[in-house]
Amino acid sequence: MEYGLALLLIAGGLLGASGLIISKKPDAKELLNKLVPYQAGIGVGLLALGVWNLLRTLSLMSTLFKFAKLFAIAFYGSCLVAIALGFFFGMPLIAKWIPGDSPAEEKAESMAKKLAPFQTILGIAGLVCGTLLLLYRLGILKVV
Repeated sequence: MEYGLALLLIAGGLLGASGLIISKKPDAKELLNKLVPYQAGIGVGLLALGVWNLLRTLSLMSTLFKFAKLFAIAFYGSCLVAIALGFFFGMPLIAKWIPGDSPAEEKAESMAKKLAPFQTILGIAGLVCGTLLLLYRLGILKVV
């Protein structure tokens, strides 16, 4: 489950930080444009996995922070960044799924516009947290 969260966070982080990445390396635009069609799916996946992992391990939070601080920061940071990026990228799709004649789609668009200035920061945080989580899951970094 954490592998999926880590990989989705890296993909969402790339999408979130795409403006910064393209400004530094313009030829990366072609590669990043390949992720854009999957943006809403990545967002819904991030939101679901972020909430699921956070709720699943909420009772272990104090123990993890006591014995493995960096892992706990990486894991819970990953959950929170995943929820934020998932809300940012997945909310337009989720709003379309809501049945009936509700103003949810318009509210989601206005909320996304309000969160737009934080997109690059969330993208960088997603890349860092996803990479750390992946390194821990692969055993390259050890939980002490």
